[in-house]
Amino acid sequence: MGVIRAYAEGLQDEADEAKRQKYSEVIISETERMSRLITTLLDLSALENGAVQLHPERFDFVEFLETVAGRLLIDTPDADFDLKYELPEHPVYVDTDKSRMEQVLDNLIVNAKRNVRPGGVLKLSLKENSGVLDFSVFNQGPTIPQESLSKIWTKFYRDRNSKYNGSGLGLAIVSQILSMQHLNYGVENKCGGVAFYFSVPVVK
Repeated sequence: MGVIRAYAEGLQDEADEAKRQKYSEVIISETERMSRLITTLLDLSALENGAVQLHPERFDFVEFLETVAGRLLIDTPDADFDLKYELPEHPVYVDTDKSRMEQVLDNLIVNAKRNVRPGGVLKLSLKENSGVLDFSVFNQGPTIPQESLSKIWTKFYRDRNSKYNGSGLGLAIVSQILSMQHLNYGVENKCGGVAFYFSVPVVK
C-alpha cells in the first residue's frame, strides 16, 4: 500500500509523460501483486479452516508431472539452469486431488527454479518404491540454515538467504494440502543444494 500511495502521489505532481507512464506501470504491478496475495491468503485460510473439500481422482502422475514441469521449465526465456529428470518409463497411478496437487508442484518447482544457482542443476525425480511414489525436486544453490528447516512451512516465513522474494505463502499451501491428504513430505539439504520431497500411495 505504501508503494502504491507513493507512486500515486508522484503521479499527481509529475509533468514528464515518460515518468508518469512509469509510475502508472508500477501502480498497476503492485495492485496485481496485492490481488494475488489476497487470493492466496483466502485460499490458504479456506484450506486451514476446512472450508475446502478435496476431490480425489485416479490419474497417471508421471504424465501429470511431465505436463506441469513442461509448462514451468521448458522453453522459458529466463532459464539459466541445467534441467535433469528421472522418471518411470511407464504410467504410475495415484488417487488424489489433481488440481491441488498441481498447486503443490507449481509451488515446489517455481521455488526450485528461483533458487537454483546460475548454470546449476535443477532435477526432478519420481521413484516407485513398495507401493509408494516418491517425488523430489532438487536445486543446486545455497542450503537452508538448519534452524530454518522446520520454519519454512510457516506462512509469511522467508529464508534470508533465499533469492525468492515471494509472499512466503507458497510452502505453507504445499504443507496444508499435503497434510490434509496425510502425505509424507519434507525438505533436506543435499551436497550443494536443497531437495523438497513428498510421497503418494500408488493405486492400480
